[in-house]
Amino acid sequence: MIGVDVGEGDRLAMAVLVQYRMVTTEQMHWVIAPGVRIEQTRRRLARLREEGLIDRITLPQAGRRRVWFPTAYGARVACEWPELRGRSPPGRRPTRPPYASRSGTG
Repeated sequence: MIGVDVGEGDRLAMAVLVQYRMVTTEQMHWVIAPGVRIEQTRRRLARLREEGLIDRITLPQAGRRRVWFPTAYGARVACEWPELRGRSPPGRRPTRPPYASRSGTG
């Protein structure tokens, strides 16, 4: 396992990001910690970003809303955890859709 020490809340945040691929700060807050102030969620996301596990983009048309996503490194780390074992990291999709012809013509 890659040597990253994450706490229980950090682990939950990473699991959410790996499964949903991207979320806003507000969405993450409602999923992982709706009973606390949103500043705690912002600090958690900033810490995970400092660790190189997640990153963000800012959407200019959406009132500068931030969208968070797992880095390739973060996805590899999270996919080693028992609860996510067997999931493929984001970005690893089949090269052709499952309904495509197997003869190579479709």
